[in-house]
Order: sequence, then C-alpha cells, then structure tokens
Amino acid sequence: MPILEILLYSSIFFFFYLMIMAVLFPRISIKYIDNKMIQDGISSPSWDKGIGESAPLYAMAIFCERARKPTPLFDGSHVAKYARPIDKFLALLHLISTTGFLLSIFSMMILEAFFY
Repeated sequence: MPILEILLYSSIFFFFYLMIMAVLFPRISIKYIDNKMIQDGISSPSWDKGIGESAPLYAMAIFCERARKPTPLFDGSHVAKYARPIDKFLALLHLISTTGFLLSIFSMMILEAFFY
C-alpha cells in the first residue's frame, strides 16, 4: 500500500476522531471548568460563545505550564486548577486527535507536492 493511501486513511480516521472530541471535550470538560470559574467569580473567555474555538487553548492550558500565562485573549491560569482527571484525559485525547489530523494532512500535502 503506498504511503499516500496510508496517510489518506489516517487523515480520515483522525478527522472522525477529531469531530468526536470536538463534541465531547467542550461539553464535558470546558463546561465544568467554566462553571467552576464562574462560581469563583472568574469570567470565561468572552470571545468564545459559539462553536468552541477555545477548546485547544483549554487543552494546552491543562498540560503546558507556558499556556497558563495570562494573555489578552485567554487566561489559562485557572484552567489547570479546576481540571479533574477526566478533563485531563479528554484534553489529552483532544490534543492527540488534533495533532494526528494536522500531521497526516500536512505530510500528505508535502509528499504529493514534491514526489508525485
């Protein structure tokens, strides 16, 4: 099986995996963390009231110390404090799905552009 077919099937797998995690992670983890932050008087990002653009930021803030620094766009310093073990697990799955999808798509594009 050629490498492009393998990358195509992996990108399809990671796409569906990403769509599942794009539903589960915001509905379970982000909703819980936002409710805990609101109870303590901390507001959630005001710019994210639609389709969940802050999900990668929440996932990165759970795992990376550098992503917890407050910025004008997102203050991740409270996210890790309120994260439960299930939130950490779902954040890991969300990061794996996003990274796998992007790597498979970009590697397929590079291989097709330079070798075919």
